[in-house]
Amino acid sequence: MQKTNKKSIIGLIIFSCFLIIAATCGKILSRFVYEDHLDEPLITVDDSEITLREFGYYIYLVEEFVQDQALLYDPENPKHWWNTHFSAGLDSQFVCDYAKKYAVNSCISDEIYYKKALSDGVVLSSEEEKQAIAEAEMILNSMNGYQLAKTGVDKNILINMRIKQTIARKYSNNLAKVLNFTGYTDSPEKLMNWDGAYYQENILPEHSVITNDKVLDKIMLGTITVNYQ
Repeated sequence: MQKTNKKSIIGLIIFSCFLIIAATCGKILSRFVYEDHLDEPLITVDDSEITLREFGYYIYLVEEFVQDQALLYDPENPKHWWNTHFSAGLDSQFVCDYAKKYAVNSCISDEIYYKKALSDGVVLSSEEEKQAIAEAEMILNSMNGYQLAKTGVDKNILINMRIKQTIARKYSNNLAKVLNFTGYTDSPEKLMNWDGAYYQENILPEHSVITNDKVLDKIMLGTITVNYQ
């Protein structure tokens, strides 16, 4: 009887160890590694795909901007700001979640306006293009080695994304000057922004937008190019 009990206990211990090992291996295998997904499509607008690598342009700019606010809020621990929750009814959300929402939707609206600009023949002047390239180079010079490796961006990607964004903004600004905004109270620039009423009601619904939620849901802004030490 005692031998049987000992065997049962040993068997139980072995089984428990197996479960622990299996659970640990499962966590390791399911751990999200950002860099492994850089060339996967993250956002698809109509027939255009934006990879996570290209989206790194938006991640860096948004994180840089919000991190400046975070350091003013708590210089010793900027994560406090990123994890701050604002209560505003249905719009209640954490700063980190809003930052991701801002980055994603800015990317989507830029892609929509950029494609419309191309179809309408809107291009940058030589001076506008030079300025966009100079701004992209400033962004590149502001990034350290870790940030470049993490996002996977390089000079060419930053220049292409900056030029695309500049063309998109030029198109939306030109369009805002000729559209009829009767019935709206916000400024034309606000109405044409990604969270503007006119854009939400009249422009965005005309396009197909698909997000790669398996990747997007794992991305938490405030941890990618900032607060990584």
